[in-house]
Amino acid sequence: MQKFAVFTGSCQSLPVVQYLLQTNQLACVVLVDGQPNPDLMQLQQWLKQQNITTLPYSKNGDDALLSQLDRLAVNCGVVYLFRHKIRKPLMQYFNGELMNIHPSPLPEYRGPQPLYWQLRNGETLTKLTMHQVTQELDCGDIACDVEIDIHPFDTIQCLYQKTSQALLHLISQYCELKQNNQLALCKQTTEYTKLAPALQPSDLVVNWSTCNTSDIVNMAKAGNLDRFCAQLIFRQSTFQLLQASKVECVLKGITPGTIIELGLKSGLIVKTHDGAVKLDILGATQGCFDGYRFALLFGLEPGLVFDNDVAVNSR
Repeated sequence: MQKFAVFTGSCQSLPVVQYLLQTNQLACVVLVDGQPNPDLMQLQQWLKQQNITTLPYSKNGDDALLSQLDRLAVNCGVVYLFRHKIRKPLMQYFNGELMNIHPSPLPEYRGPQPLYWQLRNGETLTKLTMHQVTQELDCGDIACDVEIDIHPFDTIQCLYQKTSQALLHLISQYCELKQNNQLALCKQTTEYTKLAPALQPSDLVVNWSTCNTSDIVNMAKAGNLDRFCAQLIFRQSTFQLLQASKVECVLKGITPGTIIELGLKSGLIVKTHDGAVKLDILGATQGCFDGYRFALLFGLEPGLVFDNDVAVNSR
């Protein structure tokens, strides 16, 4: 009999928890060790209402957790949105039956921010991949995966929702393969070109001298209304770029980052080194504005140039 422990810290893992609960395969949920946030608190409340056993993960060691897992007869595990690296004693306890869910077509986009970088790089297809947990992150053998289309208008929140919806298909596929003794693990290839590293402040700033039009449009989608929102620098103040659109432009000899057009109908259009981009929606402490209203509020006009420097503080 398969008895799963789900390692998580987010409500986005609920499709996995609910499936295992409904199929009588859930033993417990292991929660992250850290300060509560709204997402984690909502998850804890739901688990309590469902009378699901929860176990705390300790940053200091695995002995207590291993004892509790053994008492509950846990023999399988699933890790999703769990911000701790699993230590060797836990891996040994599960003996190859501990799986991680990673939202990318592994081995591409290994790292902590796979969805962000896939949007930023303009990918049109991703996968939700279940693989064995190993000491080297995101490198374990692949058990199964589910394809997810990325629409040209998808933001990071859209992609979060799509991956959440695909979780049920993934976990049910995995469990059925195991139950029917049809699960065949596949080693990851050693050839890959794209990673998903942790984001640095400089990664979020639109650098007009290096970013082309597609880069800027994708940066806005990847960080839209998220903590990794794209940023514009103007007069040493930082503003959020929430949406941008490509504009055909044949003008030459104009410094990238220069405002080349501003109008009620045309909006706020800025030159890039390969064309131009319309700044559709921008954010500031005063609120969110379309490009035209934003320009009027903050005194922008044609001929002015956005900065490339990274501001220390956000406005």
